[in-house]
Amino acid sequence: MTDPLLASRAEIEAEQSRRFVETMQRVAAGHPYYRRLLAERGLGAADFRSLDDLVRLPLTRKADYMREPDAFLLTDTSLPDEMRAVWDTMYTTGSSAGRPTPFVSTSFDFFRILEVNRNMLRLRGVRRDDVIANLFPLTPRPHGAFIRALHAAASMNIRVVAALPGNPSPYFTLGQGLDQVVEIVARNRATILWGVPSYLRRVVARAEEMSADFRAVRLAFVTGEGMAEAARADFTAALRRIGSPDAWVSISYGATEMQGGMVECAPGAGYHNPAPDQFHIAIVDPESGAPLPDGQSGLVTLTHLQRTGTVLLRYALGDSSVLSRERCAHCASWTDRLVAMPRRVDSLLKIKGTLVNPDVLVQAAESILQGREFQFVVSREAAALGAPLSEAVKQAAGVTPAVELADAQAFADPSTRWKAKRVIDLRD
Repeated sequence: MTDPLLASRAEIEAEQSRRFVETMQRVAAGHPYYRRLLAERGLGAADFRSLDDLVRLPLTRKADYMREPDAFLLTDTSLPDEMRAVWDTMYTTGSSAGRPTPFVSTSFDFFRILEVNRNMLRLRGVRRDDVIANLFPLTPRPHGAFIRALHAAASMNIRVVAALPGNPSPYFTLGQGLDQVVEIVARNRATILWGVPSYLRRVVARAEEMSADFRAVRLAFVTGEGMAEAARADFTAALRRIGSPDAWVSISYGATEMQGGMVECAPGAGYHNPAPDQFHIAIVDPESGAPLPDGQSGLVTLTHLQRTGTVLLRYALGDSSVLSRERCAHCASWTDRLVAMPRRVDSLLKIKGTLVNPDVLVQAAESILQGREFQFVVSREAAALGAPLSEAVKQAAGVTPAVELADAQAFADPSTRWKAKRVIDLRD
């Protein structure tokens, strides 16, 4: 299959099964974690003849990976050099004992990552004359957001300018303030803004205040944070006031474990798998791990089909969504799509005896605040206000928050973190 975005559904599924069998052969030969798992179950590579056999494996949870990340690296020394040489190591935001978890890519993996990023751009309608403004900040440890945006531009041979917002470390001397970032976008006549929504909103708002020339901007790529439709509409309107009159916002469901993300080809079209020959996405029952039919909500899992560094099988990404393998009505691709906004299911908080999904808090706030910045802080102090925001959260989550006004920079400052943290628990 030469182009997964032009392939039929039958071609995609045949290629996925072929790649999965190859992956299981490599795993059985040299993957510490899964070799141990296979031995415990009396299984070998010959027991995996198609993707139908994937269910023989239990789910891999993030805790499993975080506990011993080195055990998820292929160790087969008989592989070609490109499949063994480490190209780079990125780090997930999750951690074990306070340490970010490494995700290792070989040269072979990096070649595939370029394909993933190219297809993400193709799905989003990127043109050869586009100019990307990389508005991700650097981070103290390598993270895919900043670096892969540069690689994405390389994959399509288009221009990119890295604005380097904020300052991740006292050892870094090249960080730019908000006004400087606005000037960089305008001076380079960027057509695409790429970053987290909380920071992109600040850039666009400041550009409007400064009467900066953003007329070339026609696309905004957002990832790393959820974005409700009310917030998207508000941001789109702001983009169109200072940029192209038909500018639009494309949301990505990104994951370190993909070194890219599932993206929209049009607002509301669903989050497309950009490389079905590399990733098998499935929806499963969160308790039993049993596969669920298309159209039913469940836990999102990822299986690597073409990797030789860190390799994950039936890996629970920690979100719930709904899968479709129908042809997209907008871009005509047969690649699979998540057709419901992914929601976290592995980070529930107990507040006053009530289990609360942080995503529900965020969505309730966005329904009132739209594009304005906010943050929930869970503490032991008791207070309540009868404002519309407070009532909306109470109706959605069963808990009543106090509402306090604060400077937006406290929530979306690239000097302190690469994405806004919407819910913080300060309790012991």
